[in-house]
Amino acid sequence: MEGRKLELMDDEELFERFKSKRDIDAFSVLYEKYSKKVFAYCLRTFNDRERAKDVFQKVFTSVVDKKDTFKGGSFIAWLMIITRNYCLLEKRNKIYYEEVKDDYLVGSSTEKNDFMLNEYIRKQIDNLPEDYKELIKMRYYDDFSYKEIAEIKDWSMAQVKIKIFRAKKMLTKALMPLKESIL
Repeated sequence: MEGRKLELMDDEELFERFKSKRDIDAFSVLYEKYSKKVFAYCLRTFNDRERAKDVFQKVFTSVVDKKDTFKGGSFIAWLMIITRNYCLLEKRNKIYYEEVKDDYLVGSSTEKNDFMLNEYIRKQIDNLPEDYKELIKMRYYDDFSYKEIAEIKDWSMAQVKIKIFRAKKMLTKALMPLKESIL
């Protein structure tokens, strides 16, 4: 009876129940509901089952450890932001390690220039307003569709498209000095 009652509750109620009453059954319902989606996202990001499992584990450990940071809103959006952040962090650490290793081992000026260009672009993205930065990363680094972003952010498709358009426009303007120096 209790399990059936829990399955009828919305995500936010379940998570609040887990936070306040340490109800493992409530958390289990959320885990069952979203674990496949989180793992699929991790697997899609890394295309490596072992790395995906490691990050997947970190995500759910973090959800439990940081449960008090959830201040309401959409649970799935909060969960997917945590997932995206862990994937980005893991990816960034791997990319950084490989780029630095390649730069030192090969010493190619082309690779060094590519690394510098990527760093410059990354810095320009990081300088965008937080909302725009997140949208650029979700769309172009994480390969979220407009529909997925709309669901995570709880926005309409039109809002997502407009904000991504504005973010790209702002990023293009920030990258203009680089374009002018190349031409």
